[in-house]
Amino acid sequence: MTADSRHDIVDTLRGRVLRGVHSGTLQSGDRLPTSREVAAEFGTDYRVAIAAYKELQDEGLIELRPRGGVYVAKRRRGVAGMPPLPEPWIVDVFNAALNREIAGPELPDLLARCMETLRLRSVVITTTHDQVLGICRELRDDFGLESDGMVAADVRDATPTPQAIRRADLLVTTEAQADWVRALGETLHKTVIVVAVRAELQGGEWAMLLRRPVYVVVATAEFGGMLKRFYANVPGVENLNVIVFGQDDLATIPEGAPTYVTQQVRGHLGESRIPGRIIPAARTIASESAREIFAFVVRQNLEALAR
Repeated sequence: MTADSRHDIVDTLRGRVLRGVHSGTLQSGDRLPTSREVAAEFGTDYRVAIAAYKELQDEGLIELRPRGGVYVAKRRRGVAGMPPLPEPWIVDVFNAALNREIAGPELPDLLARCMETLRLRSVVITTTHDQVLGICRELRDDFGLESDGMVAADVRDATPTPQAIRRADLLVTTEAQADWVRALGETLHKTVIVVAVRAELQGGEWAMLLRRPVYVVVATAEFGGMLKRFYANVPGVENLNVIVFGQDDLATIPEGAPTYVTQQVRGHLGESRIPGRIIPAARTIASESAREIFAFVVRQNLEALAR
């Protein structure tokens, strides 16, 4: 087991806890899998799993009780509602900057300029409206990109190419549409990023959610079918109930049942009432894809600063 592999385990476990607390599937004091269960899942020695859990305990996310198990720690107040930031991580960031001759007080402004010097435009092209708007939300909220979205079938039939695409700095798509969007990007001299979906959506918070009935309100039956296929091998998939907005009766959702509402539906709810407990929108873009997007944003901004 390499150090990088151990860090991957820490990152995965951290994400599960943070997203579980955020979505309401985990509460302070909830018991987490044992170190031996984690070791079996990742195919590693249980001592590596213990070391990973100790890192999360140092960050204040979990509590290790001697001979008592692993539990979600009492949640501390974060900055502006965010989870508490681990002191060692912040120190490492500033120290790495200093090793590059960037003084601590200069770092925040430099980071801001690396993200905000340019107003970069992206266009999402993928299979369904639900996917399009969900990815657009992530590009705006997590990466600071102005983002429009189009369903692939509409773009294929459009003549001439829609203005939003011609003005875009970046085209974003998924694997299902990757080949022809790459070809389109090459024709228009646009950067194309094909985003992958976070594997943890199957093995993490949704695996916990599906221990009991969960409801997903979608805009189209097509996207509902995609979700069913995506979670087909997750234990408890029979608890996944798809509700098509405008077609199925929202009143069939039990009061308080965990309910995920897609971005497309959120924009059309109006006065419609959903009886269930709304689950916050989860990040779907995988870490390697996020890194690729950040690399594009930073590169564009640094080039602008160097002019």
